[in-house]
Amino acid sequence: MFEISVESIVVALSYFGIFLLMVTNGSISFPSSQVLYIITGYFIFTGALFLPLVVLVGALGNTVGCVILYEVARSKGLKYITKFKFFPEQVIKKVQVAFQKRGVWFVFIAKLIPALKVFVPIPAGISKMSRPLYLFAIFTSSAIWTAPFIAIGYYFGKSSDVFSNYAIILMFVALIMFGLFYRYINKLQVVQDVYGGQIKTLN
Repeated sequence: MFEISVESIVVALSYFGIFLLMVTNGSISFPSSQVLYIITGYFIFTGALFLPLVVLVGALGNTVGCVILYEVARSKGLKYITKFKFFPEQVIKKVQVAFQKRGVWFVFIAKLIPALKVFVPIPAGISKMSRPLYLFAIFTSSAIWTAPFIAIGYYFGKSSDVFSNYAIILMFVALIMFGLFYRYINKLQVVQDVYGGQIKTLN
């Protein structure tokens, strides 16, 4: 039912629908960009959509959504973000330290990891990362993110079997990547930085 609703929006609104869906994906991580791009990949195969435009409007939409979350974190701070209970405060602090140690590379790489994408704008905003640099990193990684999922839809279609098989693969990949990241942010030095007060701009 979910993929049908996404498909209906794409059919009705075409590129504008893709843009709007990716704005909400970037800001609240819904709907699934993977599902959206698999569907658009199929429509690219049929000739209903044009690949460069799909990548462009999708990346632009995701960037706009991520900028919204970035600006909220930048202006309101950690306490405002954590009061909604979406992200535990200590987890965000650990991610914040990882961001401060890797900067733009953290933004770029974490944006390509399914389980971590939603975290990216928060430490960037709280740390008041340079807006032009943030925009560049988010737009570039958002554009790269489209490739594998468009390819799945283009070559294998948009049937329920594709979604179910892909979901299993994605789950394992996401768990592995998140496990590696979680291990990193819980390294002794990162934990020491969190509890030693070395995090900047967390008010």
